[in-house]
Parts: sequence; structure tokens; C-alpha cells
Amino acid sequence: MRAGAHSDLGMMTLLYSDNDIGGLEVMDLAGRWVRVPVIEGAFTVNLGDLIMRWTNDRWRSTLHRVVNPPKAANDLSRRLSLGMFFIPNYDAVVAPITGLAEAPKYPPITVADYRTSRFASTASQAAAE
Repeated sequence: MRAGAHSDLGMMTLLYSDNDIGGLEVMDLAGRWVRVPVIEGAFTVNLGDLIMRWTNDRWRSTLHRVVNPPKAANDLSRRLSLGMFFIPNYDAVVAPITGLAEAPKYPPITVADYRTSRFASTASQAAAE
């Protein structure tokens, strides 16, 4: 495993990969891991947790992971993937957009407080393992 299952803490991530070795997988709605195809010249867009909170789950963050290539591709396993992470200012307040049909699912929180709580949660989970 190159990177375990996670969702991005920011608003959005743009990814560019340079070959078809791949490795990026997303979890579909049925709970299965699905390979993300590498399309030459295209970017992959991962929605992050902040978009999910702002849209009150209308747009959901992408649970994803990066797996090792198959043994047969070991000679080709050099994978270059460039990511650009979009993260709002740390003092920005993230709250569901008003006017959506359903009641807000998330309380307002600053980007700094959200990221700090997620980092702390990750650290405590790692310590428990």
C-alpha cells in the first residue's frame, strides 16, 4: 500500500499522473475499491471534506487509496503523480450553504479547527494501533 484509505482534508485536489501504471483507487457507493483510469493529458479531481461540509453531503469527499502496482509491472512502477491541493484560508468558516432543502448536517467550524481535529484524530488512531 502506497497510501492507505483516506479523504482529503481540504476543498479539492487536482491530480496529474504520467503513466498508466495507476494505483489510485476510489471506494464506490457499494463499498468496493475501483481503479481510477489514467487518461493521457487529463486531471483527476478529488473532492475534499470541506466541499462535503459546504454542500451538506450533496457532493461527497472521495474516499481513496493508492495501491502498489502488480508484480508484473515492477519494472514500470515509477509513478509520477502531481497534486495541487485547494485549501481555503485557515480563518474561513465552513458551514453548510443556507437554502438547501434539508437541515444542516454539520456545525460551522473554521478550516483551522477542522484540520486540527482531523490531524489529532489521525494521530490518536495511529497510537491505538
